[in-house]
Amino acid sequence: MSDEKLEEIKRKKFEAYMNIRALPKEIVHLDTPESLRDLINKFPNKVIIIDFWAQWCAPCLSFGPIFEAFQKEYGNTFIFTKVNVDNNPQLAQHFGITGIPTTIFLKDGKLLRKQVGAMNYESMKLLLNKFKS
Repeated sequence: MSDEKLEEIKRKKFEAYMNIRALPKEIVHLDTPESLRDLINKFPNKVIIIDFWAQWCAPCLSFGPIFEAFQKEYGNTFIFTKVNVDNNPQLAQHFGITGIPTTIFLKDGKLLRKQVGAMNYESMKLLLNKFKS
C-alpha cells in the first residue's frame, strides 16, 4: 500500500471520528429546508429526529420537556431538532405534516418513521432504543 493511500485512509478515519465527536450539544432549531439539508450532509450516517411543533399547541408543549430530556440522554447518539410549523411551513409541507406534534426519524435523508401525536417517555424511549441498535 502506498503512503498516499495510507494517508487517505487515516484522513477519512479522522474525519469520521471528528463527526462523531462534533454532534450538536443542544437541540438544533431548523428554520429552512437548507438547514436540514446541511445537517443531513454533515451527518449522513446519524439518525436525525425532528419534532414538528407550534407554540399554541398544548400537546406539543407537554412533549417538549420529554424531547429535551432525551436530547440530554441520547445526544451522543442522535441529532435532535425542532421545527416550528408556523415559522417554517415549507419543511412541514415537505414531510406532509398535517397534525402536531409529529416526530420524524431520518437517516441519510430517508424517512425511517413518522409518529403523529405526543409520545410519553416510555414510548419515545422504545423508539430511540430501536433506532440505536
